[in-house]
Parts: sequence; structure tokens; C-alpha cells
Amino acid sequence: MVLEGVNMKRVLRIIIMVFIFTAVLALCGFAEEAPYKGASPWAVPELDKAAGYGLITDRIRDNMNVPITREEFAEIAVRLYEIKTGKAAVYSDMNVFSDTDNPEVLKAYSLKIVNGTDLQRRLFSPEMFINREQMAAMMFRTIQATPLNFEFTAGKGGIFADENEVSDWALESVKFMTENGFLRGADGRINPKGTCTREMAVLIAARIYETYLSAEEEPADEEPAEDEGAADSEPGTGSYDWDQIVINDTVIFRDNYHIRNKDGFYYIFIGAERFKYAFKLPYAGSHTYPEVEIIGGSITAQWNSGEDVVLKVEMREGSTEAIVGGKKVDAGMAPYIISGKMYIPINLFISAMEMDVETSSNDDTLFIQYKDTFPAEILAGTWSDTDTDLFAATKDIEGGSGNLPSYATAYRFNSDGTYELIKVSAAGINDTIIKQRGKYKVMGNTIMYYDIFETIYKGSPFSLKYKDEPVGRPHYEFIFNYDSKEEIVEIGGFWLNRIQQFPGK
Repeated sequence: MVLEGVNMKRVLRIIIMVFIFTAVLALCGFAEEAPYKGASPWAVPELDKAAGYGLITDRIRDNMNVPITREEFAEIAVRLYEIKTGKAAVYSDMNVFSDTDNPEVLKAYSLKIVNGTDLQRRLFSPEMFINREQMAAMMFRTIQATPLNFEFTAGKGGIFADENEVSDWALESVKFMTENGFLRGADGRINPKGTCTREMAVLIAARIYETYLSAEEEPADEEPAEDEGAADSEPGTGSYDWDQIVINDTVIFRDNYHIRNKDGFYYIFIGAERFKYAFKLPYAGSHTYPEVEIIGGSITAQWNSGEDVVLKVEMREGSTEAIVGGKKVDAGMAPYIISGKMYIPINLFISAMEMDVETSSNDDTLFIQYKDTFPAEILAGTWSDTDTDLFAATKDIEGGSGNLPSYATAYRFNSDGTYELIKVSAAGINDTIIKQRGKYKVMGNTIMYYDIFETIYKGSPFSLKYKDEPVGRPHYEFIFNYDSKEEIVEIGGFWLNRIQQFPGK
């Protein structure tokens, strides 16, 4: 299976090879959770990138918009350090703390990223929430612990109205983080004592990664050999113009995919950590994602149905031979490792799943989508994960919204291709109401949201923070399941029930 280049800026054509397992694959289920849940809609594109970098830990992935603890932050900081250095952080066998034995905390302490809260009593306080200035200090120390050719002094920038509210010990860190664009405030204020959420910590770690932790050159001796056709450019046209590849609802940015040319055919490689999220299937019940295992240079992707193995695909670094359902096939090009990261050729899976491949109208995005299209007319109406009509309940927010669920989400899909979204977090910590309006389009089993404008209310009582701010990038959600009898649908990993139906187009 290969991709043939014919005017690659406009068209990418799949050369389909027939596999005996195609029909089976279309029926198989998966078993893995979504990469993160509970994230703010505006943050999703950046979190997509952070997930691709490997910066979202298992501990925080199920609830992104809650305050982050010292232990959770230590795990992210260590992850950032290890991604940069390519080696595991080490720690002393003697535990300096009496209230935690988490090895990631001990690594962070050894790297001087974190300190104890009470050294006399050997306390780390792992469950204690951190604020924004504490987060800035810990991230600053993470950068300092990592070998970088960078000037760590601050003072030329980072001017903000509430500078006098920053603790003396944190001032240098906060100024460094602000003047380098890692920590951003609002209305000229940095709010140093404000809540730091899991989401915020991940976004800042990703900004640091993108600024200089990911800027290393790929070692030339790790590139595929020239006779394998290693090339990242289209013959005669220079480099590809795509800013991103979207596989179903999984966004993969430039630093997480490669294009290789062999004998005039094009192969797409993506980082292994994004593979399992990209190749989920609709209508698979609770079995949505593959189990992916990488041991040394061996890759195993296994699709399960209950306790039964439906399909197993095995590949190995440096070998074009793949074993699919126990049968040997030629994958065309081999997986390879660059800077400790495994890249998997996905043409085999694109062909097996009979996916459509096309570019966006402005050629900045390559879409790889299932041909089976979810009927857009089914979405027309209002959907919610509660029985509350959030659109009615939040109509007069500043005048008092009455009783709201602690956490709730509602969509209103209109027949003219526009949509509205409301997300409520009213559990007493950083109460927030997010409203979006924009356009949507169903592609395969993916909903693309674009031309988005966002309004946010915060506080108790709620007050307007900003209104109709444009959201720069489209974002995507996958339709996993739809039950016509129960009138429920699973979008983006969350079950929604229909509370109002509109006429279709």
C-alpha cells in the first residue's frame, strides 16, 4: 500500500491493495480510553499537540479542568525532562519523604524541580494544589535541569499590573515564564495566587517543548537509508505544505508525522503514541481503541472483542514485512526510530480500512477519514449529557442562571450547518460557563467545528470574561456510537441524549 504523488498540493491518491482481513477489521472493536477528557474546547487543539508529545500523563487524562496537585505536576515536569534528554531521570534509593513513595516525585526532587513542604517532618504534601506562581517556579527549574543553550536571566520583560502580588522567591521564575510567552495573563494581570489546572500545566509544558525542547535536529545516522527512498519532499515541488494531518478526529502536527518517498510512491509515518487514537472505529461499543505495544523495535497492534482477539498486526523496525492476522504481507516501507521515537507507516491501515484521503481547500490539512459517513441530519437538534436544557438554563447568566449541574455539556446542531455548544463547570472551584457558536461539517464519522467564536463566564456569581473571541483552529470530534431507539449518541467519548429534535435538511 502506497500513496502516489500526483500534484501533491491538491490530490493524494491511495493505491489500494486487497487484504483478506478488510471485512473483519471493519467489524472489530477496540479497548482503550480517549487521550483526555473534560478539557476546555478552546484548549483542545493545543492539548492534541501535547498528547502527541507525550505530555499528558495517565493520572490526569480523565479530568483536565480541575486544579493540579503537587504530585501530578511533578509527573508532568519529569516527563518533559525525560522527553528532552531521551533518558530516564534517576533518584536516590533512600526516600526523603514520609508521605509519598511515588518515583516520579523522587525524580523531580533529585532534579531540584520540587522541594518538600516541611523538611523537618519529611513532608512533600502530594495532594496539595499548586497555584500559578508555584507552577511557574517548578517549570523554570525543569528548564534549568535540562541541558539547554539558553539564557535563564529575566527582567527585561514580563511587566504586569499585579507584580507586587508575586512572592519574592517566585518573581524571577514568573518574569522568565511571562517574557518568554509560557505563562500568559489577562487584562495585564498574571494572577500569581490563582488556581493552576491540569489543563494549564500541560499547555505550558507543551509551549516549552515547542519553543526549544523539540528543536533538536534529527540525527542523520538514524534516518532511513537513501536506497529506501527517504525523502520528505515532493519531487519537483519542495516540502509539503500541510500544517497537520487529521486522521478521523486525531490531529497530528508536523513534528509528529513524516512523509517518505519510495519509487515515486508516498508513505505516511506517524508517531506510535498517536496511532491508537487515530485508528479507533465507530459503532464499536466499549471496544473502540486498539491495544498497542512496543517492545524494543517490535510493534504489536491488537484489536479485541471482549476476551477474543479479532485481529493482530505485527511490524518490526527496519523490516517491510508485516504479519496481519497470522499472514505475511509487504508493508512497503519499514517502521523506524528517530530520537527514541517510533514512527509507524500507516498506508497499510488506510488501505485496509478503505479510508478516503484528501486535502483541504487551502491545502494546509490532509484528511484521512472513514468512507462510511454518519448522516448529518441525525444530529439536527439539541443533545445533552444531562436532562437539563442548558441553553434555557444559561440564557440569562449575568442575571442569575438558577440551579445548574456541577458538570454538563450540551450541543445544538442546526440544519443550516451551524452549531452552539455550552459547557458548565459549577462545582465551586473556578466556576466556568463556556459558550461556542460556529459551523460544523460531518466527514466520515468525524465532526469538524470551524469559524468558531467563544464566550466565557467565570466566578460565583458568573461574570463575563470575554465575548465572541475567535477560536483560531478547527477542532474535531469522533462519533463512536448512535442508538436510534434510545436516542443517544457518543461524541468525543461522551454519551449525549437528545432532548430536542429539529427537522433535517
